[in-house]
Amino acid sequence: MTENEQISARLTVLETIVKQLITHMAVRDDDPPRWVRTRRTLARSAIGAEPPRQAASLHLATDAFFDQAEEVVRDYAAVR
Repeated sequence: MTENEQISARLTVLETIVKQLITHMAVRDDDPPRWVRTRRTLARSAIGAEPPRQAASLHLATDAFFDQAEEVVRDYAAVR
């Protein structure tokens, strides 16, 4: 396994763990959709110091990540 493949695998595992944590914390909150929106806003604001080109890429990745978390929270809310 190359170094890039190892890094990619580790990032995939990390992303999975963070998704599970976000979902777990959101469903325990009184307002899960708001909780996830707040976390998205905090994540996007942390990107602010990056160079514009890199920031744009990070914003897209952040949005894709939180879109999935919002979908899970919506599904959870529909079941409740």
